[in-house]
Amino acid sequence: MMKNLKILITLFVVPLFLFSFSNCGGTQEVSIKKTLTQNPPFKIADAYYQNWVAGVKDGGSGTNIHITFNELDPDVIIQNIYFRNQMLEAKGNINEPSNYVGYLKNDAPRDVIMDADPMKEAQNTPIKKFSFELENNQAVVEYWFNGKKSYYKILNLSQKEMIPYPQANPHE
Repeated sequence: MMKNLKILITLFVVPLFLFSFSNCGGTQEVSIKKTLTQNPPFKIADAYYQNWVAGVKDGGSGTNIHITFNELDPDVIIQNIYFRNQMLEAKGNINEPSNYVGYLKNDAPRDVIMDADPMKEAQNTPIKKFSFELENNQAVVEYWFNGKKSYYKILNLSQKEMIPYPQANPHE
């Protein structure tokens, strides 16, 4: 009886143990599909993006996304802007409450750890699959209205001339 119990436990434990390693070393994708609204509680007066580059070494570069709303329902809370596979916080302006900007800073590509040791590889963060398929001149606005999160796609952002920020004063 005891021998049969050991065999039975072995038959269940060994496959379970082996199955637990079946997902190691692979890239995991995290994805949440989001539904777009057709008739948001606002109208967009202007939407554009503008690239910039710092005038100092290692100052970086990026893109700012500007959205100006008109007919914005007072109960709408603009939260994020999705642009070029990034989710950017939509920052409002107290002096101009209908204007929002998302700041996208160009970062160096992240390093991926590839190693025979699964513990070292486990330090990689899963790749998040972007929620929307967007062209380079498209963005999605994430907003709250009546307690519900919604998304609206802007189809054609215009591009403004790049801003080359001046160099720092060398005499400082």
